[in-house]
Amino acid sequence: MEEQIPAHVRYAYGKVGFVPYVEQVKIVGSRKRFILLAGGEHSSKSMSASKILLRRYFDAMVEGKREPPFLYWLVAADYARTRREFDYLGDDFARLGLLKSRTKVVNPGLIELVDGTRIETKSAADPRTLGMEAPDGVLGCEASQLDVESYHKLNARVAPKRGWMVLSGTFEGSLGWYPSLYTAWKGGYGDAQSFSLPTWVNLSLYPGGRNDPEIKRLEAES
Repeated sequence: MEEQIPAHVRYAYGKVGFVPYVEQVKIVGSRKRFILLAGGEHSSKSMSASKILLRRYFDAMVEGKREPPFLYWLVAADYARTRREFDYLGDDFARLGLLKSRTKVVNPGLIELVDGTRIETKSAADPRTLGMEAPDGVLGCEASQLDVESYHKLNARVAPKRGWMVLSGTFEGSLGWYPSLYTAWKGGYGDAQSFSLPTWVNLSLYPGGRNDPEIKRLEAES
């Protein structure tokens, strides 16, 4: 973990009680500008995505290339699908003593930090919400359910600030562009990289990991 995650990020992760699984280290440790995270059901992909945003926030503070406040978007096909990332981030920044306020609802939702940084939820079902100010970073929540037009729009929105984008979702029920992008980025494509996070990496649910009896049962019946 020490090789891929700098000390200031390890400190923040420690304060919020996040100890990444081995498979998560390379994901939260990546400095690629564009990341696609294909995860199985209950593979902690939402947790992983939220911790990438947490890291990027502290990286920006330490590197000092831009001064806060920053603007981050949580975008999904509808507001409800941003809930997990919204709750993870609200709880994390509260534990770090950086939370100023947060809404109880996510339709829309807003997390505001003491330095003025905002984390806003956006629904791709309302294209007008994606056409405002340019964000510093975007989390695509259950991104496999977004249509390709929304992906291209988000790609354009992060361009003015040279922002980053993380897309996470399952292959099940995904639209065609998502698995295609996963394949294109798998070997590393410029400043983009895709990662796989299988269900069995979630040791809190499957203590036996890859060889957990329940994982073996699911595989045998699939």
